[in-house]
Amino acid sequence: MSRHRSPAAGAPGRGTVDVRRLLARAGAPSPRTRRQALRRGATAAAVTGGALAVVAPAASLLGTAPSAAVNATEVGLASADVVDDELFAADGAALAASVLPVRREADPPGLVAAENLLKSAGLNDAARRAEEERLAREARTHCAVDLSELGAVKPWVRDAARFLSCLYDQPDLIGVAGRGRVSDHPTGKALDLMTTGAHGDRIAACALANREALGISYVIWEQRINYGDGWESMENRGNATENHFDHVHVSFEGSAGSGEPDPDLCT
Repeated sequence: MSRHRSPAAGAPGRGTVDVRRLLARAGAPSPRTRRQALRRGATAAAVTGGALAVVAPAASLLGTAPSAAVNATEVGLASADVVDDELFAADGAALAASVLPVRREADPPGLVAAENLLKSAGLNDAARRAEEERLAREARTHCAVDLSELGAVKPWVRDAARFLSCLYDQPDLIGVAGRGRVSDHPTGKALDLMTTGAHGDRIAACALANREALGISYVIWEQRINYGDGWESMENRGNATENHFDHVHVSFEGSAGSGEPDPDLCT
């Protein structure tokens, strides 16, 4: 009759793991206690990317009585995690651990596609709104105003006349004209917009706000002159026209301005 033979002392039993051998393969120093052995074994397995699987009751390794509700537990750890005593004890029982790589689950393809679609729709809406705003600005400043009476004014003077006239209800315009004193009108570098009151205030302010873009040298309005750095009073010339109470006078530089005027700067 054969007799059951117990495992030799010091040899790992069935269902257990030789932690010291695992640590030796990982190059770690030999532990002094079983608890230290299991902790180092779990850490070594995590560092090397392997797994420490303990399927025997935890008491066989740590010498503590297992709880009736807990025999073994599997805990997934990334290789950089710190192995703590809390991983090995719960309700008075030590937990057997398995160290496994942690992988992030990729987003479902359908979710990614939906997010891309929403992003694309948002960009398309923004582009459409920008284009609508651009067309609206162009419509405000490119009306079918008649500029034939301006004469041979400079091209940038004609452009300014269209810009200001379209924004402000197409007032009567004067371009090339003779004057009894020094003036930019005979050389085609001046523009008069016939108006009065608050309407003239807005035209003068708009011209000054776009002074560099339109190539404007100065503006005269209601017996004042402005070179771009504030209004200065002028001498009394005797009547409303000579004192510029019935029109805004705009004189221009000898070359075109710096760019496209902005109607949003005007009220």
